[in-house]
Amino acid sequence: MHVRVQHAYTTRKVEVDTPSDSVKITWNNDLAGYGEDHVTTLKLTSLQDMTQSGRTPGSHKDTFPPHELWTEKALNLPDYDYDRYMKDDRFLYQLVNQLRTDGLAFVTNVPGLEESLATIATRIGPVKDTFYGYTWDVRTVPEAINAAYTSHDLGFHTDLLYFHQPPHVQLLHCIQSASSGGASVFADAYKAAVDLFYTDMEAFDTLASVPVNYHYNHPDSNVYHTTKPVIDLCPLQIGSSVYTRFQDFANAMELYRGGQGDKYWKTKLLVDCLQKINWCPPFLAPFSNHDQLAIELEAGPSTQSQSPVSALNNKVEKWHQAACKFNALLQRPEYLYERKMNPGECVLFDNTRTLHSRRAFDMQDVGKPRWLRGTYVDKDPYLSKLRVLQNRFG
Repeated sequence: MHVRVQHAYTTRKVEVDTPSDSVKITWNNDLAGYGEDHVTTLKLTSLQDMTQSGRTPGSHKDTFPPHELWTEKALNLPDYDYDRYMKDDRFLYQLVNQLRTDGLAFVTNVPGLEESLATIATRIGPVKDTFYGYTWDVRTVPEAINAAYTSHDLGFHTDLLYFHQPPHVQLLHCIQSASSGGASVFADAYKAAVDLFYTDMEAFDTLASVPVNYHYNHPDSNVYHTTKPVIDLCPLQIGSSVYTRFQDFANAMELYRGGQGDKYWKTKLLVDCLQKINWCPPFLAPFSNHDQLAIELEAGPSTQSQSPVSALNNKVEKWHQAACKFNALLQRPEYLYERKMNPGECVLFDNTRTLHSRRAFDMQDVGKPRWLRGTYVDKDPYLSKLRVLQNRFG
């Protein structure tokens, strides 16, 4: 079928190709630099979607699979063979998708070569180079200045939290494991945040609203400083109404839905609103009164004669109590994934959701066997890869 349309100074020819279910539009001098051969091809289904949604093709909101909270039942995650991961895009999609849903994945049979870690990372996106290097080593050293380079137990944390944009995916390739101990342990911080909301809403609100300072302070080499809450929520807004507490936002959403909400619905809404968990106690900087007037107004007239130091101390105490409750939830053994990694295994995890730690190991191993090589991938290239693979296989 051929249709010619004259509009202003542009002639357009529209051809509907029934076998391919598409429409081809030929433009004439519509843009500078284009002649009569400027052609746009659209699927009929895309045009039909546009008439129903009012959105042009490609402008729709991401439809990624939802995050799945870890349960008391141990995670039954498959391992991914290195060779197949490198050669099979559908296999790659399964892993990238699992990073989205569960925040954790393992690649096995990785060659013990220095470049192997980067090959795994760049299948997802460019490596994030930092002052630690393109890739970096975690090995025990005598008189270490960083707990990661000792044999001691290493608590749960987010890497590079003192960056404004910490890396999204972290990778750790086991080159050599410790002779005893040294298991890697992972916790679903989203699960801990959800449980904190239901068990102590005030503590949840504190960690979601009180800004915390983080720093990496080595004046001769690197000085980083950021401020962010532990529980980082997306903007809570309905139309022009902005909410500061998730509970108020959920109540408004429930009214909007006609009072159809239940615990399952509220949990899903909360998980959808979680953007990041910012948790790294070793790199906490001194607290500060970021907005003294707001603190006084929130607390009421009785505190307006309170000194700034007293107000700061009260804020620190309130935050510390909430943080202890959150930390206790992270330690529950039924919600942990623990694995002593063997040489040739590489773990990939969502650094903004899945907190990681390490069990202590034999002091005799200091300066000897345990050796992990690490690197990072940022969020934008990760999401880009997920979209590309989702378009092909999802």
